Amino acid sequence: MVLKVGFIGAGGMARNHMKRISTMPNVKISAICDVAIEKAREASRIYHTNVYSDFHDMIDKEDLDAVWIAIPPFAHSDEVEYAAERGVHCFIEKPIALTLEKAREMERAADKYKIKTMVGYHWRQSHPIRRGKDLLDREAGPIGLVAGFWWGGIAGGPGHWWRRRELSGGQVLEQTTHIFDLCRFLAGEVKRVYAEFATILNADKPNFTIEDVSVVTLKFRNGAVGFVTGTSGAKPNGGFVGLRLFARNLQLNIDGADRVCVFKDKEKLEITSSADPVYNEDKKFLDAISMDLPTETPISEGTKSLEISIAAIKSAETGRTVELPLTAS
Repeated sequence: MVLKVGFIGAGGMARNHMKRISTMPNVKISAICDVAIEKAREASRIYHTNVYSDFHDMIDKEDLDAVWIAIPPFAHSDEVEYAAERGVHCFIEKPIALTLEKAREMERAADKYKIKTMVGYHWRQSHPIRRGKDLLDREAGPIGLVAGFWWGGIAGGPGHWWRRRELSGGQVLEQTTHIFDLCRFLAGEVKRVYAEFATILNADKPNFTIEDVSVVTLKFRNGAVGFVTGTSGAKPNGGFVGLRLFARNLQLNIDGADRVCVFKDKEKLEITSSADPVYNEDKKFLDAISMDLPTETPISEGTKSLEISIAAIKSAETGRTVELPLTAS
């Protein structure tokens, strides 16, 4: 059986998925859609697909098994709901929405029509991180502290949607969500959030309306505490994305998605891998469809990780601690 897939979005992240899926057996990229149709045409010349500017037309006219939704946060409309009603499975890149209300609409549609969904939190598919989590679950004992970091630069140029709050939601929603999801994956659910944001380092940049430094403190349901810091003001060779976790019996140092060090009282284990976590998540989603398996990061997981970002934004705006779960408003 050859699975036929379509793409909603033909930008950078969509191209990353296309490149990987095109190497897999028993799957065909049949159609590509982008509102900027020239982007879709450019990709179609590589993968020999049909081209659309309206995803409704693509889903109606193509006999698709699944769609990959890789569009900016502001661009989400009814793509999950429309695909779900027609029995088309959905892979959706993070963050899944700008608002919790929209995320929950997607989740309800997926549940109602019983489609398979998967959210692109690819750090969960890192072999070193998964091995670290296995050791954590088996040997760590109580977790005490989690420290996460997303220190990078500005995405795109002066006209890019990423630097405008109404389009991206800000760095905490659009990028740091990976670290919040990793915190949940390793340490469990969060019960309380407090955050401070500021715009200092990039305040002189044109069209820059989002935070460029952030600190988000987390209280986990298991009693652990944590913090996640973010900035888009790191210098070209000074960035860092990773996590530190301290438990009673071991410590995890995660340096990017391809390297984890596990420290015990008298032992150090370094775990590295060249395996591609984006390839892994794409393959697992296709396998879930063809073999009728559950997915590891369904849209409900995307909603929970988004909720932490939204709680952090609310806390930074009000100066107050925010309890989870949030009530949609």
